Amino acid sequence: MKSLISSLLLMIFFIAGTQSINAQEVFKGSVTYELSTDDGDIPLTLITNGDKVKASVTMAMGTMDMITDRNAKEQLMIMHSQKMYMQLTTQRLEKMKNMMSSMAKGFQAPIISEPVRTGETKKILNYICEKMIDKSDGNTTEIWVTDKIGYLAFMGSPIIPMPSLMNSDAATYFPLEVHSMNQEGDTIMKLTAQEISLEKPLETDFLVPGGYAPFSFPGSGN
Repeated sequence: MKSLISSLLLMIFFIAGTQSINAQEVFKGSVTYELSTDDGDIPLTLITNGDKVKASVTMAMGTMDMITDRNAKEQLMIMHSQKMYMQLTTQRLEKMKNMMSSMAKGFQAPIISEPVRTGETKKILNYICEKMIDKSDGNTTEIWVTDKIGYLAFMGSPIIPMPSLMNSDAATYFPLEVHSMNQEGDTIMKLTAQEISLEKPLETDFLVPGGYAPFSFPGSGN
């Protein structure tokens, strides 16, 4: 159960698009990040066609995918080693949030609301990025963004230490590095881009493989 919960905490998040002040198009392609938390460093890959996104991570229990349709606002979790999947509606995610909070406090996701552009720049993966800083609820988050490859706006699940960028100016850019810290300066999470591909994925990349069975997670409302 502990292993499953850890996997869920690292997997449940999705992206969504907002209007862009830079008139950018939504990003279509894939990006591999390194996700760093107290549990260690884990490679995480996002594949998106603009409307749907698949987040994939491999842990000790196997490879897991979280597929989100940003128009339907629902998520589909797939556990490949177990050949199982679970549909997660907003209501079920809220139930899981309450359950996780009672088991392990401190997993509230930082919400980025008013990031400030600093003018400071650096190059990440050959893209010139500008640093934005947001201070909310005692947390400080640094977001390094570029406007050269479209926009990619995270909307983090409240049950994982993942920032939500959707309802802020940061949503109009592509984040290549996100670093959230608490009041003591300790890292809550860090997300660093490792590789980016502009090749558009196929629709089949977002389907549940044949032969997989549905399953329920305790307290999720399934």
